[in-house]
Amino acid sequence: MPIVRIEDVRLIALVAYCIFLVLLLVIFYFLLRYKDKSGRLFRLILFFCAVPATLSLTVRDLGRFDLFLIVITLLSLTILSLKRHIWLIPVLMITALFIHEGFLILCAPTIVAAIIFVYLWDKREKRILFTLVVSAISVAGAFFVLYKFGNPTLGYEEFSRFIQSRATFYITDLSVQECYFGIKDHIGLASSSLLDAGSLVNFFMALLILSPAILILLNLWSHALKNCGAQRNACRLLILATLSGLVVLPIATDYGRWLSEIIFCNFFAIFFLVSRDIIKVEELAEYSGGSFPLLFVSILLTYLLFGPLHDWNPYPYKDNIIYSALSIISVLF
Repeated sequence: MPIVRIEDVRLIALVAYCIFLVLLLVIFYFLLRYKDKSGRLFRLILFFCAVPATLSLTVRDLGRFDLFLIVITLLSLTILSLKRHIWLIPVLMITALFIHEGFLILCAPTIVAAIIFVYLWDKREKRILFTLVVSAISVAGAFFVLYKFGNPTLGYEEFSRFIQSRATFYITDLSVQECYFGIKDHIGLASSSLLDAGSLVNFFMALLILSPAILILLNLWSHALKNCGAQRNACRLLILATLSGLVVLPIATDYGRWLSEIIFCNFFAIFFLVSRDIIKVEELAEYSGGSFPLLFVSILLTYLLFGPLHDWNPYPYKDNIIYSALSIISVLF
């Protein structure tokens, strides 16, 4: 594309999001068809869709590269679950790293831990071990290339003029810095806002709003640990890997984005374990809807009315006392 128009950016972002939704629908269809006989998994999928850090946040951040990282993580875990064309996993991981280097911390650990889990669970198949080694070496090599050669050779002003000459819309200074600066510079740029009191308060408020999701995920992980048998340590490693986004919190203040990646990785890992029958849907008595269907509906409504988290200041309603009070009371209930 010799010249980029804002309409092109919007169209590409919208198409990417629609592809993501179609991919989710296909995966959920097969999970529900083959793994769900009681409707419990369906309720869990509804909950996943309603969480303010999942689909609604990716819509609000339409156009960010995060969506591509999420899609590649979902595709990698799906391929690993099916154990077909697993050679695509390192290819997808390298692609994701060149799209956004944050993939190395945000999503790659979940994929690598899932490969280790499958390798240990499925009697140490050589092709799984080969995929693990190739994935690790490829991602490490790609990161080294970015670290050593990722900076433009042009000067900052010349680079800014070149970028602006390729677009019909105004390119902000922050956007140029995102493209121009290296990894060390990015850490310095982001960490300057680390002690912003309002942003930290909003982060903890977002954690409070996400507390029902956190409790449900903890419950699901307890089911996984119970059924892992001798591979419990591999399951623990997978749990820790899904939390890798916490590492980014001290050095980059887009807290809502990192929380979103953590929630996505957790749910994707749970669905992966369901597909592998590590988590048996019929054992999820908490999701039968028998005892407290009203509570489940109230949580969904609270999340749907709350809307998406934000990226830098994830809690969007700090100045609306009434809305904040209603939301907090609902999630505490």
